Amino acid sequence: MPSTRTVASIGAILTFAALLLQYWLQFRAMPGASPLAVTWRYFGYFTILTNSLVCVTWTVAAREGDGRHRSILEGIALTNIVMVGLMYHLLLAGTWRPEGAQWVADFIVHTVTPILFAVYWLARPHGALKWWNAVTFMEWPLAYCIYALVRGAFDGWYAYWFLNPATTSLPILALSILAQSVAFIAAGLGVIALDKKLAARASRSPQPSASPSAP
Repeated sequence: MPSTRTVASIGAILTFAALLLQYWLQFRAMPGASPLAVTWRYFGYFTILTNSLVCVTWTVAAREGDGRHRSILEGIALTNIVMVGLMYHLLLAGTWRPEGAQWVADFIVHTVTPILFAVYWLARPHGALKWWNAVTFMEWPLAYCIYALVRGAFDGWYAYWFLNPATTSLPILALSILAQSVAFIAAGLGVIALDKKLAARASRSPQPSASPSAP
């Protein structure tokens, strides 16, 4: 079995490559646009920002090894990247059909990275998360909603239809943000419950006995 450090290294490289590919595709999708305009549009997507968070989390893990002090950061990354995958496949996947390089980038950031990070997290030490951390896990998507609305007020572009006040009434928009927040808190509580269950199972596992010292 590869160590979590090895999985983190592989995951960081794969996700970074997919992010670079998507950045190149963004240039192709905006012919004649300046690099600043392309970069501004690129970082308007929750998927890109969350995959970047996961990539940073994996990079730290690859450099530092299996420390427990990253439990909250990894909990935030896990909750949000899993929700990225779920929300994409439930709400957005049916609205377009990517092909070629776009399909590769799309498949990695929406499917491979969420699954691989979940596998990585399951192999990590557990038991450090607290129930109130679920609120912390929800702050990332809530901050994105605020960010998306503020930047959209300046340039009129919104990455996701359910955060577009031009096509969605304010009560529905507020309800959408509330529903998303509740969903992320529920996902965070699920992550914490699983963390506690895995920690309890590990504590019940028989520990290897120490080898007798040589005379």
